[in-house]
Amino acid sequence: MSLTHKTLNSSERKLPKTLILIVDITTPGGVSNYYRTLKLDDQQNIEYFTVTRGIAQPAFIAIMRLLAKYTIFIYKLIKDRFKVVIINPSLDLGKSFHRDMVFIIIAKLFGRKALVFFRGWFDPYEELIRHSRFKLFLFRISYARADKYIVLGDIFRKKLIGLGVPSGTEFNIETTVADSTYVKELDLDRKFLTFKEKVNFLFLSRIEHDKGIYIAINAYAEYSVKHPGRRSSLTIAGDGPDLSAVKKYVKDSNISDIVFLGNVSADSKKKVLLDSHIMIFPSFTEGLPNCILEGMLYGMPIISRITGGIPEVVHQNINGYLSDSFDPLIFADFLSVISSDNELYFRIARENHNTAMERYTVEKVKERILTIIEKADL
Repeated sequence: MSLTHKTLNSSERKLPKTLILIVDITTPGGVSNYYRTLKLDDQQNIEYFTVTRGIAQPAFIAIMRLLAKYTIFIYKLIKDRFKVVIINPSLDLGKSFHRDMVFIIIAKLFGRKALVFFRGWFDPYEELIRHSRFKLFLFRISYARADKYIVLGDIFRKKLIGLGVPSGTEFNIETTVADSTYVKELDLDRKFLTFKEKVNFLFLSRIEHDKGIYIAINAYAEYSVKHPGRRSSLTIAGDGPDLSAVKKYVKDSNISDIVFLGNVSADSKKKVLLDSHIMIFPSFTEGLPNCILEGMLYGMPIISRITGGIPEVVHQNINGYLSDSFDPLIFADFLSVISSDNELYFRIARENHNTAMERYTVEKVKERILTIIEKADL
């Protein structure tokens, strides 16, 4: 869609011409889901710029395509006179750290405002940067020179300042977004009734070791042994590199009542969000995953780990349970506490739903992000 055919939103915001760098919006993942859901490119003066298609390519071809992207990026900055560039990097072992730093350097060389929205965060890579003079140098000539930042929790503001971002730089603490497509169909009273009959646990994420999938499975297996009279199931929704290995593990371990759905969307996602009661997501390291906010929005207590921005939205013994442990027995105990106390479950489910409706729906998040963009060129 061209810029000239976009319409102003109802509040007629005066948005600076903004180019938002994203991965292929049709692929699974937190960044693509975020911008696909918010549809910010429907706004006047905002355009998405796809940095990568997420397809594995030979190294030479990948480098040539990336060089072409840098060239097109420069052309668009000059021709279309974008004033603000939003970069969405992840601090991890992938290619995005080096790839995205070049976009920041280019934007600054051409006098554009660079707004960096850190998404994924891998703690070991942070430590690698801290202890590598070369990587720390690269960070400080690129990421540390951005004009403004959006982070998923105050913990990341502190981490970035520790890596060399000037303490006086403007930070905006923002969340990811909950898919509110089906929330009008949520019936909490019905969910409470079905919870009494059978508790449905949910793991909703990419299926890979560091997302805590084996901890979740082993915690559920331990829970099932301890509560043979309580009807229950664990739904695993998502795709990923470890899916086949995880299925084999469940089969070899003879763990029953685990259902694999693969990647969910449309009706399959609607059903799992409306029918699930408790979310378990013991991920090793995170920014702030969409699934946590979606679980809250659809009336689920959250069981997770103390990592990233999660403790800033999930509070121990209030709307969920957190631990810094990797021990499945601890998470099995959390499953037991919530599933064995109807009043506790009802209270947390209502509180999480109400909180998410106030802060994490598409409308709420989009309004806050547009406000940040509106002020980005000041």
